[in-house]
Amino acid sequence: MHAFTAAQIAEAISGEIVQGDPGTVFASVSTDTRQICPGDLFIALVGDRFDAHDFIDRAVAGKAGGVIVNRRVDTGLWPGPVILVRDTLEALQNLARFNRQHFRGPVIGVTGSNGKTTTKDMIASVLARKWPALKTEGNYNNEIGLPLTLLKLDDTYGAAVLEMGMRGLGEISLLAGIARPDGAVITNIGETHLERLGSVANIAKAKGEILDQIAEKGFAILNGDDPLVRQQAARCRGRVIFYGAGGDVPIKAVDITTKDGKRLSFTADTPAGKIEVNLPVPGRHNMLNALAAVGVGLEAGLTPAEIKEGLENTRLTSMRLEIVEGEKATVINDTYNANPASVKAALQILADIGKGRRKVAILGDMYELGRRAAEGHREVGAAAAAVGTDVLIVVGNLAAEIVLGAAMAQSPPAEIISFDTNADVRKFLARIIQAGDVVLVKGSRGMKMEEIVEDLL
Repeated sequence: MHAFTAAQIAEAISGEIVQGDPGTVFASVSTDTRQICPGDLFIALVGDRFDAHDFIDRAVAGKAGGVIVNRRVDTGLWPGPVILVRDTLEALQNLARFNRQHFRGPVIGVTGSNGKTTTKDMIASVLARKWPALKTEGNYNNEIGLPLTLLKLDDTYGAAVLEMGMRGLGEISLLAGIARPDGAVITNIGETHLERLGSVANIAKAKGEILDQIAEKGFAILNGDDPLVRQQAARCRGRVIFYGAGGDVPIKAVDITTKDGKRLSFTADTPAGKIEVNLPVPGRHNMLNALAAVGVGLEAGLTPAEIKEGLENTRLTSMRLEIVEGEKATVINDTYNANPASVKAALQILADIGKGRRKVAILGDMYELGRRAAEGHREVGAAAAAVGTDVLIVVGNLAAEIVLGAAMAQSPPAEIISFDTNADVRKFLARIIQAGDVVLVKGSRGMKMEEIVEDLL
């Protein structure tokens, strides 16, 4: 965080200093007493199951420099500033907004139903060729995580890439209003959060909220292959640049080839010329993610050579298409999350890597599909059969729907096995996995499918 006095912070968050020196300077914040560092400004958040005001004594003992609270607290003889606010979450968000206003480098916001984390990683790697780039880590893409990420911004960074997730209408609007991105990326519109939002049209509307915050001097890089994304373009007041696998878009991919199933090569045809890219990851969907990063790189003033170098040196967030050699098998760990589109993409990668080898897919439930839940699970079962999966292992409450979709296919997998829990799957693995297999493991975050991966490595 940039250095601010307690007085500046109090003004920015509409708070009142009820104790301590208004001139005390802060350059970092914390919301977790277990990770507090000396001099941190501790913000006492309140949740459904916790109230950090109960741990103010720990914050003080951890040498916090000051605290932000929503009610008066007893700090004993501790002399640090206490800033009283109406709502500490709102204070966190307002402080992040204030810190963002003092940052002069490019800030890029990334959203979409699939691929936003990988796209964020690629964009950050590209921008890092020119500036030290801050990016969202882990699942810090919500109303708490995004402000905390923004509060890491200071003069040591030259750019920031922020992932924006959502569960309903208005949430992207809140996050983008805090971050005020110079550029926005929408990767695609899918069925994630269909249960909450009711229709894909509403999902598109929610994702499109990021475009409302783009100023006239800003830009949006949009997936031109997705009609629902295109429909949101008019909301952007700045420049709109489309990318895609082909067609009438200024940034497109040509000469696409897959190398050993694990790497993808293509040429990005752009207004700045052709950029030959050798991605360290497989999958046509990752080509589209890379094209989004190409668009951001060009808008940010990077050269084609810098963009190429950034893409080819991207390090992806864990549990996103991690290809690991286990004791017996090659494991595709794509366990961070799942929806029908992302499972189908992962199954295609299983097919590409598994050519000439036995292919095993271990699939768990996909959450938040609403009325599309049964149909969506049947679709991925059919997709598993279509790509030539030899062994299909399914787990979860909707496993039967995946089984049904696979069993009804023209060429179903040779073996289809259903389990209730991950523990049941793990007991079975030693008997089914053979030397030389390629194994895909994928399911929604709540399924914790990484537990299964642990036994494969």
